[in-house]
Amino acid sequence: MKTVKILMTVAALATVWGCSTATDEQTGTENGLATTMPPSAGYTFEHADRPAWGVDLTGNDAAPDWGNFNMSLYENSMYVLVTLQDELAAHATEADRMAVFIGGERRTQLAVPNFYDDGAVRYVLRIYGNSTDRNVRFTLQYYSVALKQLFSIGTEEKFVPEFTYGNIKDFVPPLLKGCKKFPVQNQLTVSLPDQPPFTPDNNDLVAVFVGDECRGVGVAGKPFNVFRTSETEKLTLRYYSVQQAGIYTMAQTVTAETDITLAF
Repeated sequence: MKTVKILMTVAALATVWGCSTATDEQTGTENGLATTMPPSAGYTFEHADRPAWGVDLTGNDAAPDWGNFNMSLYENSMYVLVTLQDELAAHATEADRMAVFIGGERRTQLAVPNFYDDGAVRYVLRIYGNSTDRNVRFTLQYYSVALKQLFSIGTEEKFVPEFTYGNIKDFVPPLLKGCKKFPVQNQLTVSLPDQPPFTPDNNDLVAVFVGDECRGVGVAGKPFNVFRTSETEKLTLRYYSVQQAGIYTMAQTVTAETDITLAF
């Protein structure tokens, strides 16, 4: 029996933003740290402990009934090694399962997670098919018990049993794109200006919010995922500074951009 590999495409990401303006002057010091803001400041500031910002991916999906599977019906197979995205790996449990479908028909045994010392979570999938499986749509499904959410993504690929390509390594499919709770997902890179009102630290955080609900967390200068329920949702930016021991809530408006420089 020969093995072949499967390729899945990663969707491009973009983002849309909006927020309000604040111009109140605040002056003084607290614990030796300056809290002075000029009248034209593009932010408000408050001292705070390091925040535990995170996106709530919890859903209400029941565990799926993926039906029966009979491997004897197929003459060929292929292997795929899938690595979970970090946001999903953080919630992974032994009870989670993953499977591949062709035309709504399950073509794998239910794969179980493999946990690694570096925090990675991987699944080994053996996909079965016949020589008649050409230009078919593969669907990868993953159920998270902790999040009570079924993630599903698909792509059209060829099943080519005549060739052996071997395993795919470091393959991280965008399963979060299959999250029904946040159907609109984008990627944002937030940069600091040349002279921010604090000394940047590697442990600083930047995040986006809808109201007080976190929709994405990252660090300055590196892209991170942003989750929205619709294209019209308005989001604001917050920045936690280790040096100032507090949170800057930005007043600038961001629209249809994937890169932004904070305006202090």
